[in-house]
Amino acid sequence: MSDVDYSAMTDQELRCYFLEHREDQAAFYAYMDRRYANPNRQVFAIDDPAWQDKILAIIKAQSPPQK
Repeated sequence: MSDVDYSAMTDQELRCYFLEHREDQAAFYAYMDRRYANPNRQVFAIDDPAWQDKILAIIKAQSPPQK
């Protein structure tokens, strides 16, 4: 495995790299460290009428780009 500079990657690039190189444990730990350091939690009120639209927008934004 060649040396990869995970710190030079954006969050999205690191996520895509990890998904394509699942055997790379260093990539996994770099990704998890970054996720733990920068949690992106979303909170919704239980009576929010637009909760489904908000969740779908978050899922779409986090989906890897289509090839």
